[in-house]
Amino acid sequence: MKKIVYCLAIIGAIFTGCNPMDDINDKMDSKPIVGKDFIQGVQMYTFTSDDYEAYEGQLDSVEYFANQDLADVVIPDFLADKYPVFGEGSLVNVTYNLFDETAPVVMTASETLSSLSNINGYLDSEFETATNGTFVELTHNAALLSYTLSDDDIVEIANRLSSKYPEPASSASRFENFERRSSSNSYWSDDMIVEGLNVLLAEDYNAGQVVALTFAIYDGGTNFSETFVVQHNGYGFLKLDVEASASSATEYTLTSADYDDIAAALAADYPGPAENVGRFGSFDVRSSSDNYWNNDMLIEAFNIVLPAATEGDLYAVTYAIYDGSTGTATQTLKYESGEYVSGETVIEITSTVAKNNGDWEFPYTFTRADYDSFGFRFPNFSSSNIYILDIFLEDLFPFAQAGNVAMVQYKFYNGDETVTKYGHSNFDGGKWKLTPDIIETSFQYGYEDGVWVPDNTIAYMFLSADVALVESSFIDIYPGPADNVGFFGSFDRRSDSSNYWTDEMLLEVFNVVIDKLNPNAEEGQKYAITIVTYTGSTVNETLYVIKEGGVWVYQE
Repeated sequence: MKKIVYCLAIIGAIFTGCNPMDDINDKMDSKPIVGKDFIQGVQMYTFTSDDYEAYEGQLDSVEYFANQDLADVVIPDFLADKYPVFGEGSLVNVTYNLFDETAPVVMTASETLSSLSNINGYLDSEFETATNGTFVELTHNAALLSYTLSDDDIVEIANRLSSKYPEPASSASRFENFERRSSSNSYWSDDMIVEGLNVLLAEDYNAGQVVALTFAIYDGGTNFSETFVVQHNGYGFLKLDVEASASSATEYTLTSADYDDIAAALAADYPGPAENVGRFGSFDVRSSSDNYWNNDMLIEAFNIVLPAATEGDLYAVTYAIYDGSTGTATQTLKYESGEYVSGETVIEITSTVAKNNGDWEFPYTFTRADYDSFGFRFPNFSSSNIYILDIFLEDLFPFAQAGNVAMVQYKFYNGDETVTKYGHSNFDGGKWKLTPDIIETSFQYGYEDGVWVPDNTIAYMFLSADVALVESSFIDIYPGPADNVGFFGSFDRRSDSSNYWTDEMLLEVFNVVIDKLNPNAEEGQKYAITIVTYTGSTVNETLYVIKEGGVWVYQE
């Protein structure tokens, strides 16, 4: 196993004076530089306009690198010329401009996550290393709510959109359905129907909830209804590319009298939670709270106040919750054998969320209606009109404060095709400014075996939480060593000890800990892992691993 330890000392005389490289060049002219004359240096450097110009042929005359691979070709050559006397073990941290388009991290959860609060809790625990600005495409299960539009609902949508879509609205109002023949002047497109669902129902649902919305249609054939599966993203409904059948459920919203009845009936069984719900009129759903209501308790509570029903009836129960802030939740129950049981239909969906100010949220996703309102011919931005995105945010967030950040998802025509893009816009107190794809970034390069190479080593020292994870993960595999490290907080590295941690055992540990720390680490990522060991006295030991073939192995 090869261990590389970089010296952090710099020979001060070389980096003082007006032009330190003059002294170096003089030395090179007067005497060939051999091994003992090379130094192990550490430096920071920022690319200048002159530097980009020197490589304009490779950079297409722009002051940025089109991708990291190109940077890794140009920068080592640049460093070889810039620092000719730097030798083995030297490091230079280079700052430069990079084209870095935001792309979402793809994840899958086995849990059922039916609200933004659920998604936030899951990602906080499973993606702890995510930084602000990270986007995630999370595939997960969600409870499917349902609602069928009445004739009056369709007429109400027609009335609200009559000035925007006169002929379609007139037809919907007259026939109490949506015309779905695209050849008709009264045609309702998918986007128009979603717009109608938003003006009628968006305020009745919470961020993250998924609803099967059924409505009457006319398509000239035998289909008389259609169902859209939509998800509320905190701003309105977005149509999902999934299919599901809606089940008709009776809506029921708990009243203040219901909360009082629940509190009285369950006071003996759940004194804390019952007293809390009677006092505040909401269920505390924080699992860390002494007043926590789990789902079984909630169903027990609902059975106290819901009316008797017919076998197989469904009730969509809406109730107040407290999960750090006050909100509502809806749960579908089915009446079976004289009581209500969970009747939720679960459906697999993909939610796109972004981390902003420490929390996960849905980005604002630009809709067809938005692009139409801009007067665009096509439903997308381009390089000539992307500035309108920031102007739109002024109306969307009229009370923004300096430092606020808005996460956005939008369609963009790049000259060849229309693509989905993700980004964030910053508010400086006066205007919003979308962060460009050209960013200033830094990367470390190291001198190894006579050449400069990208060095992506992440230095990480084990925390107490990592030690606890090791103990719980390996207690059944290595009972003695795992119990010992959990008790003392150090790995026993004495080969004659019954609690000895071999290099192979430690490599198993690193695979568990790093995968928890950085589950989406790319192939070739390196770590310098420092652990506390016991060899007769307590000392730190650093071991070096790299991700190869999807697993962590020691660097050779």
